[in-house]
Amino acid sequence: MSVLGKKWVLKAESCGKPILDILLENRGILSDEEKQKFLNTDGTLKFHSPFLMKGMQKTVDRIMNAIEKQERIMIFGDYDVDGITSAAIMYHALKKLNANYSVRLPNREKDGYGLSKKFIDEFVKADVKLIITVDCGISCNSEVSYGLEKGIETIITDHHSIPEQIPTDAYSINHPKLEDSGYPFTELTGAGVAFKVAHALFEHNFGPEKASEELEQLLELAALGTIADIGIAQGENRLIIKKGLANLLNTRYPGLKILKEFAGIQEVQNSEISALTVGFQIAPRINAACRIGDPYCALKILIKEDEKTLYECARELEELNQKRQKMTEETFSEAFEKFETLKREGKLPYILVAESPNWHVGIIGLAASRLAEKFGRPAVIMQDFGDTLTASARSITGFNITEALSQFKDILMTFGGHQEAAGLSVEKKNFQKLKEGLEEYAEKQLKDKDLRQTLAIDCELQEEQINDNLIEDIWKLKPFGVRNSRPLFVIKNVKPQFVDAVGRNKNHIKFTAQINKNNYPVIGFRLGEHSEKIKKQKSFDMACHVDYNFWNGQKVLQLELVDFQ
Repeated sequence: MSVLGKKWVLKAESCGKPILDILLENRGILSDEEKQKFLNTDGTLKFHSPFLMKGMQKTVDRIMNAIEKQERIMIFGDYDVDGITSAAIMYHALKKLNANYSVRLPNREKDGYGLSKKFIDEFVKADVKLIITVDCGISCNSEVSYGLEKGIETIITDHHSIPEQIPTDAYSINHPKLEDSGYPFTELTGAGVAFKVAHALFEHNFGPEKASEELEQLLELAALGTIADIGIAQGENRLIIKKGLANLLNTRYPGLKILKEFAGIQEVQNSEISALTVGFQIAPRINAACRIGDPYCALKILIKEDEKTLYECARELEELNQKRQKMTEETFSEAFEKFETLKREGKLPYILVAESPNWHVGIIGLAASRLAEKFGRPAVIMQDFGDTLTASARSITGFNITEALSQFKDILMTFGGHQEAAGLSVEKKNFQKLKEGLEEYAEKQLKDKDLRQTLAIDCELQEEQINDNLIEDIWKLKPFGVRNSRPLFVIKNVKPQFVDAVGRNKNHIKFTAQINKNNYPVIGFRLGEHSEKIKKQKSFDMACHVDYNFWNGQKVLQLELVDFQ
């Protein structure tokens, strides 16, 4: 039995195949041609031409026309990391072209998501002639039409799910998921699409070679947005992430340098910044402003150069992030106790629905995610605003949360999202009906399913395969991310020795693993509470990563414990 209660799923048997082939095939990269392209063995992997995307030439022509006439352009973004990095990319591109432009970001609490007529009215007063949406807009049909009535044209750059009705009055739409988009990679994030628009503008103005040089300066912004928005780490996204992380190590953006300083990320020779570092240290600080503060504070980090302003913003983001962590923990603990009580009574529903006026709309998604992971059930967590409730929903494998919500669209004010995550608002008078309906629907869908969280393991390792060559093969897959996860292996019959709980709060575990006749150092992060269990085991099977531990100039092969049974 897994100590973490997870269901281990072995993706492949070794079958005498090279480990690298197994890892690639587990990630859906099957043919020799696909493998060579993914590994970039011939060094030819490049960005696609931005002009392959439908509407791109039209977009470039309209922006250049606005620049020539010095018409005022409004960049309109979203309040998450993807939206803010998208806005920053467009900001820097238009600045390079000497455009007359401004940036507007909605506030999560006050404005909600997307373009609204309120903003259009503001733009009319500011004499805006062209709106460029980034990371939003594809669902704003009536707003775009309203803008056109008021004399404002709109260019949409977005990546979200295509609605039944796209904006018919948009001047142009750049969206890789449109059926006729013509673009060879459909999984770009908002920042990725903004990056392609910048790419097209630079090629139009400077030619391909100079455009590549200018694009280099935008890569870390595109990588930040792609990682934070859980973009798949394959295709063009992987190239954005790989190049962006390399640039982020010694970033040219003074605001990011200062943000790294606050996050405790040091620039060490021959080191690297991983997608994990971005996802858990940099992105949450930017996101904190978007969740419970002012999104412009986060934007300034990416576009301003004045050191005093940047330190003030970084300090504010640090404080907001600490506050966000505290609020998330309080919300999670309160909701957890509620559902844990139901679990003890044998009444835990198949979907977790809860509301409170004390839970903040900016962090309920984080709490929902933790609850879904803890209980192995989808979670819908709501803030009560009096007459209405606003919710964030997070799901589990095999349960499409947006499809579930669509069963109740007649009583929802708004809803949208994708299979794993969604948002919604509902009138309070319909809350109980929605809750009971979701619980009944989820029970029908999940009653006979194994709801344990799955731990996907690449393959079993034999002792003779644990060596430097294995790590070389693993490193060829970097950067890791969605659909290109860090390789995870199972090693059987491990004998633990010298077991100890380590760390300031003794929350990590360290021991020596005897595998056959050889010994390997092991570290298990956040597994310190299980040290006594391991001490009692003569042997066990362990799920682990294999990598080097760099310390004091030394490089030692180390196993990183993830779970054991």
